[in-house]
Amino acid sequence: MKRITLALALSAAVGVAACSSQSPAAPAPALNALSATDARAAAVPGVYALTFNTVRNGVYAEVSSLPVDSDELMLKAYVTDNAGTPAQSGSVTFEYCSYKGGPPNDISRADEAPKEACEQGTASWARLTSMSVDSGRCPTIGIGYACMNFGVVHLPRDVCFRFRYSAQKSVVGSGMSGPRNFTWTSGT
Repeated sequence: MKRITLALALSAAVGVAACSSQSPAAPAPALNALSATDARAAAVPGVYALTFNTVRNGVYAEVSSLPVDSDELMLKAYVTDNAGTPAQSGSVTFEYCSYKGGPPNDISRADEAPKEACEQGTASWARLTSMSVDSGRCPTIGIGYACMNFGVVHLPRDVCFRFRYSAQKSVVGSGMSGPRNFTWTSGT
């Protein structure tokens, strides 16, 4: 398909050059524009999956909730194309829903908020960290993943997370995971 598109574009560029009063060397910018367009067309929609995990004995275990003051929460992003092929490059930025005006990192007055607060506008998205999908931060998992240790939480609550993927020369296009609440419960 790329060859047909490229052949049609080159035919059009030659036709425009033949009807132009410019010299035959002039179409070079059109070819450069074609290359940029072709590169954008090469990016395919992706699948952007966010899961919540703990690491027990060096193994990731997916969880939907944790008791407060127990295990550390690990955010795991996984980026693939629609066929399931992992992204070979690019970066992930993890974000959380944060109450406006709340102090970050204050364990007695948490600023972290549930998805509903961001949807209603009483909270907004705050950046946690960015990393490459091939950084090795998810031990033993492989390419296409990025993991972030959110840590131990001391107050019961729901917190919403999401991540943004920036393609940076990847075949998989830039995109965002859906927002997901994680629940910390009281008691063990």
